[in-house]
Amino acid sequence: MDDMTRVAILLVKATPELPIVGTASGHAKLLGYDPQALRGMPLSLLCPQHQPDGRTSAETLDHMLVELRRTGSLSLQWSLQTRTGETRPHELHLTLTERDGETQVAVCLVDVSRMQFAKVLNQAKNELLEMVATGQPLQRVLDRLTGVIESQFEGLYSTVLLLDLDGRHVHVGAGPRMPADYMRALEGLEIGPAAGSCGTAMFDDRLVIVDDIATHPLWTQFRGLALPHGLRACWSAPIHGPDRRVVGSFAMYYREVRRPSPEELAALNTVSHLAGIAVDQERRAEERRRAAQWLEEQVQQRTAELLATQDELVNSRKLAALGRLLAGIAHEMNTPLGNALLSASALRAGSAGFAQRMADSAPLRRQELTDWVAQTAAGTELVEQNVDRALRLVNRFRQLTEGSGRAVRSRFDLRQAVLQAWARVQSHLSVEHVQLACELPDGFMLQGYAEVLQQVLEQLLENACLHAFRNGGGGQIHVGARRGADDRLTLEVRDNGAGMPAADLARAFEPFFTTTFGQGGSGLGLFVAHSLASGMLGGGLELDSQPGQGTVARLALPLRGDAALALAA
Repeated sequence: MDDMTRVAILLVKATPELPIVGTASGHAKLLGYDPQALRGMPLSLLCPQHQPDGRTSAETLDHMLVELRRTGSLSLQWSLQTRTGETRPHELHLTLTERDGETQVAVCLVDVSRMQFAKVLNQAKNELLEMVATGQPLQRVLDRLTGVIESQFEGLYSTVLLLDLDGRHVHVGAGPRMPADYMRALEGLEIGPAAGSCGTAMFDDRLVIVDDIATHPLWTQFRGLALPHGLRACWSAPIHGPDRRVVGSFAMYYREVRRPSPEELAALNTVSHLAGIAVDQERRAEERRRAAQWLEEQVQQRTAELLATQDELVNSRKLAALGRLLAGIAHEMNTPLGNALLSASALRAGSAGFAQRMADSAPLRRQELTDWVAQTAAGTELVEQNVDRALRLVNRFRQLTEGSGRAVRSRFDLRQAVLQAWARVQSHLSVEHVQLACELPDGFMLQGYAEVLQQVLEQLLENACLHAFRNGGGGQIHVGARRGADDRLTLEVRDNGAGMPAADLARAFEPFFTTTFGQGGSGLGLFVAHSLASGMLGGGLELDSQPGQGTVARLALPLRGDAALALAA
């Protein structure tokens, strides 16, 4: 057995009352009894009235004795009850034996409460990390955190206090089961070397255990707050950020004088670590919000200063647009990078835990290693996905800002340019359900910026695949061209997909507008395509669409001028 289980042996007479005749280890103390007090006691008195399957313990013991006499040995899940009334899960392994001419039962009791608690704690850890990764509000995460721990210990009340950025005063983070008056009294209190359990834990950066609030010197100034509410014991652990600075405390309260069990100390260590991850993520998000707000304020201030003349008005509009663009870029980049950082932090924390257990020579179970391999694979995949998303966003921004200095005019085949753009789309999207019909003839030669035109075409084709056929149904995209009387070439990219409602059509070229929010869409694709078409290519881009009737993208390009294409002989 590993260190998560506790085992004991009882010797019981094989009679209907199943009286205990001896103990082979200290399990009696674990259940709150003196070993001598167990002699002669019926086994049923160590059991709750009902077992987890709903049957009474007495009835189940009768059937168990009959089955044991038939088979000679038996194993089953069982619940035992401590002297204080606490029910604990066990595994029972029973063997019929003879001793001094008397039939007895050797009962091997395996306390699996620690194993079950470790499983619950691991499940809670995964759930809370997912809540943090998906951006759940800090209050909701902390309330769930306290609720999970309180459900595992009878009579437990828990709190989370957050340390202000000044490093001196506290704010209430969570404590849904605590008396409301008590929690209000904690708001704004100053930490110190004798400021109760939580204030001292944060000030000294250490675990503080107080078994009796009424007599402990750390509570001299604060016992008047706790005792009227019946709070008698409190132990608190500091919450750390990634830089090991204290950012708060997690506390366990009881309405009786007592010290923590090993399970409670393990839970305290785990939940304080999880709370640290949640608090750090919230503070990073707050920093991003403040940065965006500061940027917006700077843009607004500058805009107000530039309203004096018409030229200044034009400049202010450009600056405001730049501000919105920068704020959008910051938001879009922070989301994948924040998720990648969170996953990396969780992997680092898990690695540190394994390293500590190896340093302590603690045994590792095969299931723990299997779970860790699975968690590592999932975390690594999350990092890769989010870094890839960030790189694709950077590429969008690069397309928008490179300028004509990097573009090279060349002679190229328009049909081949369309097919090369489609090949790029096929390389990073699953488009087996979409067919491309290129209606351009071979040898349609043009002189101009081939790479820029391919970028625009690639975005139009990708947009059709992602949005027109988002439900996975089959579809077709037709690409054609015509030359107008005004010396303009119009390329048409037409699909037979879902079409667009009028509200989405009106905003299609706005930066960061997307109908696939949270699914990887950045809302920059059509904005970049429109900017390149009207900028470097000197033309324009329009969309025509109705729900259920597909979408047509018309790319109009001048055939004369430095920024245009030209038909090649």
